[in-house]
Amino acid sequence: MKKQIVFIRGGETFANKADFYEYISTVSLDPYKQKKSWRDWIIEVLKDEYDFLSPVMPSKQDADYKAWKIWFERHFDFIKNEDLILIGSSLGATFLLKYLSENNFPKKILQLHLVVPAVFNDGLTLEKLNTFEFDIKKINKISEMCDEIYLWASKDDPLVSFENSEMVKENLPNVKFNVFENRGHFFVETFPEILEIIKKVK
Repeated sequence: MKKQIVFIRGGETFANKADFYEYISTVSLDPYKQKKSWRDWIIEVLKDEYDFLSPVMPSKQDADYKAWKIWFERHFDFIKNEDLILIGSSLGATFLLKYLSENNFPKKILQLHLVVPAVFNDGLTLEKLNTFEFDIKKINKISEMCDEIYLWASKDDPLVSFENSEMVKENLPNVKFNVFENRGHFFVETFPEILEIIKKVK
């Protein structure tokens, strides 16, 4: 049986419909531009060794935590391995922080990777955490669920300020904090550093 990785990608969430409508009216749009992402790259690189569960979360452009929670839990029946890797990117990382700090998880987590999570609203533009807000002081509970926790952030992130990750580090002391100077919001084609750590799993 292949090892498993559960991967929760990002999305957008807003305090109200007016902000959501303004966002989709003004966000940069080029339907012909195909963005290459490390999220697809890592699946391609590891597909022979790992079974990937990467659920398309409901209404990801106007995300609601309750809907994401329901959909996430419906995938538990497909997690066959006793030990697995969890990866959350952007709002996906925020979701995992909230979910794991408020709920139990059915399997042992060998590695948890949190890539640029947002944990407070300061610095965000039209987007607000809204239903994804949680008590940051409770995330230390997550340490008991995971063998290893990795936090990834860049000081020049234009979407989620670096202070968000600093707050995660402050409240989750055993996290391994990986800091970059120029990765932005990790809109990059490859991510060799996270791949190297995943490959160390026995």
